[in-house]
Amino acid sequence: MSNRKPATIAVRTGIESDTQHHAVVPPIYLSTNYGFPAFGEVPTYDYTRSGNPNRGLLEQALYELESGKGAVVTNCGTSALNLWASAFLGPEDTIVAPHDCYGGSYRLFNTRAQKGDFKVLFVDQGDDAALEAALEAKPKLVLLETPSNPLVRVVDIAAVCEKAKKVGALVAVDNTFLTPVYQKPLELGADFVIHSTTKYINGHSDVIGGVVITKTEQHAEDLAWWGNCIGATGTPFDSYMTLRGIRTLGRVCVYMKRAHSTFLNS
Repeated sequence: MSNRKPATIAVRTGIESDTQHHAVVPPIYLSTNYGFPAFGEVPTYDYTRSGNPNRGLLEQALYELESGKGAVVTNCGTSALNLWASAFLGPEDTIVAPHDCYGGSYRLFNTRAQKGDFKVLFVDQGDDAALEAALEAKPKLVLLETPSNPLVRVVDIAAVCEKAKKVGALVAVDNTFLTPVYQKPLELGADFVIHSTTKYINGHSDVIGGVVITKTEQHAEDLAWWGNCIGATGTPFDSYMTLRGIRTLGRVCVYMKRAHSTFLNS
């Protein structure tokens, strides 16, 4: 966990990290592959689907902002959800998802369940009885989306995580709407945080992207393997643009808080 303030993480990640020409802003590494310094000497990066300096910096910024241990940046938010499900679910496993989740998320889970990839239960997670009944199926994964998209419904992350842990389920929270500036699900008991970075993380409506952030390094390694396997990882240019967008995240949120306070007091 980083000791830096969130605004510092957003502004400073990657700055003055270039060792080649000492550029203040990290350059864009568009190369698809990388040379080996010597026979048998494996470099940090060898092929961009597996790893890339720009994507690595973005992943670092995001997992530090969410108080996590690792992250995998993907080519869109739906791809992040698909990566998460692919890494941890088999045909006999069950995922519990919100009944009012984002339409693309519903379509993804419902279609894959119909194909037999896994089982899914769509539940009103604000209904304690309905949630308890779903957890009796001993799901492997539970997805929360709070606030939900687009109905902006809210559920208690800590309470759901406590119930899910009792049946051995891993919990992911879609934190797209509040961002780590306003909500940190890993600190409330979640195992993963998922974002469509297309929205507030990038903030400029010019990049499609996603990310899965983990509480443990082992889960980060598992997701990185699967991200490389299924080709879900994000591109260098999109990663560069998203990291640039993050640099103003803290400042924008300060203005939003001030505007909200002014509105309430007017």
